[in-house]
Amino acid sequence: MKNVARIVSALFAIAAGAATGAALVGLPAMHQVAGRIFQRGELIALVRQSGVFEADLRARLREKQFCAGREDSNEDERVALREELIAGEALPTNAVTTNESEALVALRSQFADDRQFRVALQHSGLSQRTLRRALAEAVRGEAWIENQIAAQVAVSDAEIQNYFEQHQTEFMQPIRIRARHIFLAAPEGSTPELMQTKQRTILDVAVRLGRGEDFGKLAAAVSEDEASKTQGGDLGFFAASRMPAEFFEAAEQLLPNTPPRFLQSHLGFHALQVTDVHPARPLTLAEATPEISARIAAEKRRRVVAALESELAQRTRFVVK
Repeated sequence: MKNVARIVSALFAIAAGAATGAALVGLPAMHQVAGRIFQRGELIALVRQSGVFEADLRARLREKQFCAGREDSNEDERVALREELIAGEALPTNAVTTNESEALVALRSQFADDRQFRVALQHSGLSQRTLRRALAEAVRGEAWIENQIAAQVAVSDAEIQNYFEQHQTEFMQPIRIRARHIFLAAPEGSTPELMQTKQRTILDVAVRLGRGEDFGKLAAAVSEDEASKTQGGDLGFFAASRMPAEFFEAAEQLLPNTPPRFLQSHLGFHALQVTDVHPARPLTLAEATPEISARIAAEKRRRVVAALESELAQRTRFVVK
């Protein structure tokens, strides 16, 4: 009976506070009681007389997992999400107008059709209304944060120059090779019969090139690389990161316009001819500027956003550790 009386008293106090702005509503204890009454769990934080409860954290976690296509989480992620939730509550509510529709369309596009989207949404325990609200809050929060930090993440010419001088060895143009090839597909795991057929075909290509047939015309007729065969087998300039390791290593050993080399990669068989080489060289400041600017801005953004999130979280009157 005492518990019932205590609950009724708390409800009246909360109701009275909502109507009159009484100080009782600002007390964590009142929100703790209300959280238990309305089954929202323990109070996590109190922001501008608005309680953030365990149920809010669980709901936000489900939203995050749905958007990320995951179902698992760890303690570090939960702590970070708690801080994000508290900071989000501290954002000005009318700072930025939002349009969550674009974000929802982008999220839907990750699924094959609406049915898969609805099934995934149902499996996650979210309603479309809840998801729209979450997306609207995320878009609003991101836009407000961008407005707050824009001036602090700007990168000056002097910063770029200084970074370039201190990290010149990091800004190198790697060797780039231009080559053409005739390709016969025979990926690892192919049947012995297919491998033998392709081996005979690449030997025939070698014979025909040895007799003086035009490489480009032969590539157009025989090559199974649809992207390059119409260009006479030309692959353009490429660095090591763009090609299979065994292919690039073979290209590095060839001089421009010398007879082609025949090799097998994990993709199949190649007749490879190098046509030009651009040696490795240092990048100029102008060439390195976009990457340097992005690096500096990213580091500034990380620091500024962390500081802003901490500041917003500190505005809470009460936080459960």
